[in-house]
Amino acid sequence: MTLANQYSIAVRHQRSTRIDSDLNADFFPGLVYHGTAQTALDTLLRQFGQTAQSAYTLTGPYGSGKSTIALLLTGLLHANKKIQQAANNTINEETRTLLQSSLTYKKGWLQIRAVGGVNAPVETFWNATLEALNEHPKTKKLTEKYQEITPTNEAELITQWESLFTEIKPLVDGVLLLADEMGKTLEYINKNKGELHLFQDLAEVLGRIATPVIFLGLLHQSFSEYAKDRGTKLQEEWGKIQGRYTDIPYNVSTDETVALIAQSILPKDNNQSDNTNFVEMTLRAINASDDNKERSNQLLKRLKASAPLHPLVALLLGPISKRRFSQNERSTFSFLNSHEQHSFQLFLKNNINKNARYGLHDLWDYLETNLEHAILGSPDGHGWAEASETINRVDVPETTLKVLKAIALLTLFGKPAKLFSTELTLQAATGIEDQLELKDHLELLKSASSIIYRKHQSSWVVFEGSDLDIPSLLENKIEQLTNSNESIEHIAFSKQTMAKGHYHTIGTLRWIEQSLSQQIESIDLGKLQANHKGEFANFILLMTPAEPKLLSDFTTKNPTVALANAMNAEDIKSYANEVYALELLKADKDIGAALQHDKVAQKEYDSRFNDAQKMLWAAIEDAFIHSLWTVRGHTCTRAYPLSELASELADHIYNGSPTVHNELVNRNKLSGTAVSARKKLLEAMLDYDDEENLDISGFPPEMSMYISCLKNTNLHTKINGEWTWSIESVADEFKALFNATTEYLKENAGQKVNLGTIESFWSSAPYGISLGVFPILVFAYLKTLGEDIAYYEKTMSGDFDFISEPDIDYVHKLQKTPKELAIKFIELEEKDQDWLQQLAMYASTLTTQPVNTNLLAVATPLVTTMHGLSFWVKNASNLVFDDPILNKQVLRTRDVFLQANDPYELLIRNVVDIIDPELQLTFTQRIDELEKCINILKSAHEKMLEKMNKKIKQFFPETGEKLLTMCQLVEDKSGDLRLKSFARELGRSQDFGLKWLESLIAVVVGRGIQNWNESNLLSAEQKLSDYSQDFLRIIKASQNSSSTVKVTEVLTKSISLVLEEERGLVNYTKEIKIGDSNADNPITLQIKEQLSQLSEFDKIDVLHLLLKEALEAQG
Repeated sequence: MTLANQYSIAVRHQRSTRIDSDLNADFFPGLVYHGTAQTALDTLLRQFGQTAQSAYTLTGPYGSGKSTIALLLTGLLHANKKIQQAANNTINEETRTLLQSSLTYKKGWLQIRAVGGVNAPVETFWNATLEALNEHPKTKKLTEKYQEITPTNEAELITQWESLFTEIKPLVDGVLLLADEMGKTLEYINKNKGELHLFQDLAEVLGRIATPVIFLGLLHQSFSEYAKDRGTKLQEEWGKIQGRYTDIPYNVSTDETVALIAQSILPKDNNQSDNTNFVEMTLRAINASDDNKERSNQLLKRLKASAPLHPLVALLLGPISKRRFSQNERSTFSFLNSHEQHSFQLFLKNNINKNARYGLHDLWDYLETNLEHAILGSPDGHGWAEASETINRVDVPETTLKVLKAIALLTLFGKPAKLFSTELTLQAATGIEDQLELKDHLELLKSASSIIYRKHQSSWVVFEGSDLDIPSLLENKIEQLTNSNESIEHIAFSKQTMAKGHYHTIGTLRWIEQSLSQQIESIDLGKLQANHKGEFANFILLMTPAEPKLLSDFTTKNPTVALANAMNAEDIKSYANEVYALELLKADKDIGAALQHDKVAQKEYDSRFNDAQKMLWAAIEDAFIHSLWTVRGHTCTRAYPLSELASELADHIYNGSPTVHNELVNRNKLSGTAVSARKKLLEAMLDYDDEENLDISGFPPEMSMYISCLKNTNLHTKINGEWTWSIESVADEFKALFNATTEYLKENAGQKVNLGTIESFWSSAPYGISLGVFPILVFAYLKTLGEDIAYYEKTMSGDFDFISEPDIDYVHKLQKTPKELAIKFIELEEKDQDWLQQLAMYASTLTTQPVNTNLLAVATPLVTTMHGLSFWVKNASNLVFDDPILNKQVLRTRDVFLQANDPYELLIRNVVDIIDPELQLTFTQRIDELEKCINILKSAHEKMLEKMNKKIKQFFPETGEKLLTMCQLVEDKSGDLRLKSFARELGRSQDFGLKWLESLIAVVVGRGIQNWNESNLLSAEQKLSDYSQDFLRIIKASQNSSSTVKVTEVLTKSISLVLEEERGLVNYTKEIKIGDSNADNPITLQIKEQLSQLSEFDKIDVLHLLLKEALEAQG
């Protein structure tokens, strides 16, 4: 069975006491009425009975039991007899007698129990007053009357109290006015730059009211301490006001804390006894320096009852609870109930030995693990850092380490309890009864330079290992910064707050940027814009208060900036000074170098810096939460949550923002999953816009985007049974956005509009479309415009080229870089519409397909026709040999269609400029001119083939099997690969129309059809002659050889002309076919007739020139 099954903590000690909720008869049994409690209560009763002093303060550390004593006084004066009797049984006879002689008790006192907090003191006290009236049976009937009254300031509260206290004099014995957490009330007044008129006037009024009144305020420091950041003069004034109150100190002694602990730890078995000698050893150590038998006997019982806490731990918890680092905790009892690492509760759960004790080494581990950050930032930080560094550095056995931890705690916190690390005390702490054994451990620590012996105390202390006094250095540095704004300017505070209400309503994620400025004149609007990180507004906290009118004027002129005077500017500056001073210390060459080599000082420095930083951020957060903000020229009358103010501002700035609820895509920065889903949705919008749900099946992320952005918004809707794009049924905000965009496009009709411009237009006020949802909505919007727009895409050259319609690349760019895309709104005049109608009719005739009357539909077949021309035709420079003017017109027509990137420019301007530059032709005549040019272009390739075919037929009139036999012979006999190919392609002329001719020309030219040009084709005619000569030579050679393969009826002759020229004798030779020679051929007869008129020499000269020219064609 673990110790947790044997011991428990009394319920009353498991949380702090609240005077406004904990009052009942069950509260008082078991309450320890110790000496400090009696002294405080007796002092108040005696003062009131003898001097009628009405105003008191009870000052003591957190967790010391001030609220408990206040509740005890409440119980003693309560109208409920059961509660009064329970409280009366708690006090001793001495106090009971003093109570009866000092106060009247018959009807019970009206008890106003107020607890300070974040609300204004007037509101807190008045609410408590109404609750008190309702609680007391004699005053309940007055509650309704006073509920109608709401004091708005301190003077009205005092006036109402004075009236009320006078009115209830016959009904009650008196008024008990309790102000628990009065320090928070004073902090509220200080932060709001208020004065203590309430408490000053209250002290004066209480003195002149006939009704007995006791005011008791519970504090943990004096009035003036709460104003220490507002100057010495104000501190003195607040100190004078506290002089009107009788201050009763409340400091529970070490022994009284032990008594409270003893009462808090309850053994399950009342007969269970402490069989260890830890208590006796502890008392022996105490008696060695303070031989007080009465105290010793009292401590014996209390320490025995504190088991399983080690007696030294029980004695140290009181002094530790009063240290500054534990002043924000109810430390003694929160420690007993804590389940943190190394806590007392975990010790109980993990131990079954009934003689085990939670020792000083356990307490050290608890403090180090859970409170070290707070300790290092307190006055105890330097000593703790040294002790902690020593403990973590030394390498000794576990028992020796326990001795060191005991020495460390006694050195740091033992003095108030008169506990020092004597050998007797260390024996008690560790349970080592053998003095020699203890000395061995001490010698081991001494030799490790971990401890030293102080003769004047006869005790051991942790060795001081740091030469840097961080607190003193810090104090000096802060003093240098007192009158400087450097620290504020150095603050790099930046935080974002989301406009939650706006987000839940509209679906778009927007946020504000929070920052600080020394004064309103320091705000740099240009810098705010340059540092823009996606926020829609800036909330700036001013350290130097600005006049309300100045705040109003500034925020009216700049509605995206909200301003507030920091209600705790002095706190922020104080913490900022500490943070900045610490940074300056580290930046100092000498101190920084020393810190690097001093682990103790470094640890203390790091802790102080972290704590100061946390306090600074907390103070700034507090200021942002509780300051009164001026937004769009209006100053709030109370503190509102920043998200609420941000939402109201967002609603105003983006009052035209459409609603799109989809947190996956409706944001500026998307996750990888969202980007992928959006890409799939855009692709579906491209390919399946006539399908329900864009043909998306199941419920992938893109389906949620589709439903939120397109289906629920009615952008993609079913009309007359078909799914299509429409803006007819969209919400008003969408309609306003789209109409404004269309109007902008119409104003720029005929001009390219970059989609980046539209993105900026949509994302700015009042629309605020997020970057995530923009590609989806803009693509849907463009779809609704149909044929009224033309699409453009940026090329490598930086120009925007026309594309017939969006494709997969287009939607991918729309998602990634919309600035690389553009559109143009097309708006035609009536005459241009008529011209387009004529072009549509011609295009329909050209393609034998119906063509819609819109620019893109008309331009597409015409442009397609031009791009379908042969490569050489698209590059030829002479297509009409006998008409240069027509040739130029044809080429210009061809080029303008091939280079077209804008259907409007092409059809309305460029084509007209070519075929009707003077604008004198009718539309029909224009069409005739255009048709003529296009027909010339379309027929150019076919005419070229016909010419080539005619040339080939001159060389090879043979057909059928005869030609095939010839081709097969050449293919078999020739060693020239290209001639083989020539023969093979020539042989195919029997089966494939003119297609064989393109292949044959490709062989002759040596290039594929896609690489032909005019020059190639001109030389092709000569090369045809060359290939034909080689072809016929092989045929002739095969006939003259002994080859078994013969080609019958293919007769050729070789004709030669030998001339004497400057270079010598030149032989011109050509192989020709032998046809049917007929001297009566008309051409022959005609030539003979012409030659007969010449002399013999002239006749020979003409004939030789003609023959030479014919033979030279071979090259």
